Amino acid sequence: MDDNFIKAEEDRLQDVCRIADIYARSRLEKASEFAEEVKQLEEERLKSQSSLEKDRLTREIRQRAPLDPSRFNPAFEYPDAPYLAGLVIKDDDAKIGRRHYLFGKQGLADVRTQAQVVIDWRDARISRLYYEWEEGEEYEEDINGKERTGVIQKKISYGIRQRELLSIRTGREFIEKRNGSWKPEDGENISITRKEESGDHRLTDIISLISPEQFSLITREHEGCFYLTGGAGSGKTTVALHRLSYLLYNYPDRFRPQRCLVVMFNRSLRDYIAQTSKDLLTDRMPVETFHSWADKALKAMGIKVNFSSREGQGLSYIKKSASFFQALCAHIEQQPFPGDYLQDLGMFLKNRSLLQQHLKKSRRLDELVREGENILTGTRKALSFDDAGILLYLAGQRNKESCIPGVLGWYDHVLVDEAQDLSLTELKALSMASSSSRSMTVCADRKQKILDFVDSGGFDAFQLDLKKNNLLSGELSVSYRSTAQIMKLASQVSGYNPGRIAHEGPEPKFHSFPDEQSALQSLRRGMENIVRSEPGGLFAVICRYKKEALTVIKALQGIPGARLQTQEPSFKPGILVTNVHQVKGLEFSGVIIWNPHQKAYPDTPAGRNLLYVALTRAGKKLAVYYYQPLATLLLPH
Repeated sequence: MDDNFIKAEEDRLQDVCRIADIYARSRLEKASEFAEEVKQLEEERLKSQSSLEKDRLTREIRQRAPLDPSRFNPAFEYPDAPYLAGLVIKDDDAKIGRRHYLFGKQGLADVRTQAQVVIDWRDARISRLYYEWEEGEEYEEDINGKERTGVIQKKISYGIRQRELLSIRTGREFIEKRNGSWKPEDGENISITRKEESGDHRLTDIISLISPEQFSLITREHEGCFYLTGGAGSGKTTVALHRLSYLLYNYPDRFRPQRCLVVMFNRSLRDYIAQTSKDLLTDRMPVETFHSWADKALKAMGIKVNFSSREGQGLSYIKKSASFFQALCAHIEQQPFPGDYLQDLGMFLKNRSLLQQHLKKSRRLDELVREGENILTGTRKALSFDDAGILLYLAGQRNKESCIPGVLGWYDHVLVDEAQDLSLTELKALSMASSSSRSMTVCADRKQKILDFVDSGGFDAFQLDLKKNNLLSGELSVSYRSTAQIMKLASQVSGYNPGRIAHEGPEPKFHSFPDEQSALQSLRRGMENIVRSEPGGLFAVICRYKKEALTVIKALQGIPGARLQTQEPSFKPGILVTNVHQVKGLEFSGVIIWNPHQKAYPDTPAGRNLLYVALTRAGKKLAVYYYQPLATLLLPH
């Protein structure tokens, strides 16, 4: 890129920032003028002695309320980074000619000329030119009812922070501003690079990075259910969230933020999305785990119940099976509602003959029957967390024709992430929570199913059921997170073809040690070095068990930024010590897999999937530290 081009882009940014400032001042002035006019009318009404005059002034004040400029001139929320992408076209229509469009998270107009300066990326009429066409291609699109043809001359991805242009990417060229000078870079894995530069490893803005494949899925028709699949790092969660944002923008009467629900796999991922996606989803949209939503939904129905992880241990594989769901449906069909939901649950679990009919091979029916008896007699003070979905589905079916806020027929859209780790009963309860149109986005990847007690047949049955509700499906085929070298190892572990991979990187490194103490000492030295050499990176030490994580964090005490993952995740640079069940959906600059021995990751479907999840959290670098015999899944084939 030549200096003239760079200078023009820097000047463009300053021009747009000035326009944003003018818009902000104009908005405040108009709001102030309107407030002053209303204030004068209110003062006139207060002074008036005539009831007719007071009534007239009251009517005038009410009539003016819809004209409040703050209602139709929303604040521009991104003055410090007003746009993220640019597109230069040469249209065949001479009246249009050469145009430079800018795309951002919110539209911006110049109040002086009314010209649109920044286009909201969700305005697909124009933005599809950026997302669906490549540099040098001749485009042909229907825009606002008119056939438009021309050439895509340049596609630009901008990195902007605090009104300063820090990176520019066009085609194969990528330059960054470092210490005041522009220098070419390789541009590999822009998402992680941007996180390292900003020191903020939350969900990054991908507006300028959305691929044609992803954009096509984001803008799919909005009625009915949408099933989205793809491998680790292909962008399922990100695409699903941007799809929901697209629906909110283009169909505001149909999709209301407070009437949409996002359900994530665990608390870490829920908090991660809640903290990082307010720009996409607004702060009015509930983001929950299944159990946090179910707890609120049960309370909304007046069902008072406590849950305990100590209850029902060892019964998860039964309660989360498809055959158990069939037994539940048979109970609902055969037994009238006793008037109390807990009594209903107790009667179901106590019905030995019904359970035997559907759970023929189960050897633990006696425990289920005892649970039912204890519920009916009131001697059981808490339920298992596995019972939440069962109780909620049971209550929902007893109120099928009702619309209950937050529970039944309520949500305009439900987004379910990591659906492969939810039971059929839980998925059905979520489906019932959506409105009659059953508008849902369901994300899943069988290779990342890590709960071995959840019956995979249940998800198959749910997919078949979705097909009755105008099911659309899409698959993301390109992995953007992990390098080809990391995905090769992950493919060896999972047995699945990794598909296309966007980035190259170093080979994963294996470090063997004679004992735990030697491994911990070497890990500490390595982490001290990486914190010094890559201060903007976020690295994870992924253990199989929580107890191991406690041992590792103790060995890393005193290293700046080293911390144990808690329920309140931090996305600042440093080292996160965690266990594999807590990292689904997260990504890191680099990952260390801690002591993956055979017992930790056996050659079983669950063992393969757990290790696959751990490996594919790494964006650029991967290392394995072990002092016990390495899991056979990781041995060279």
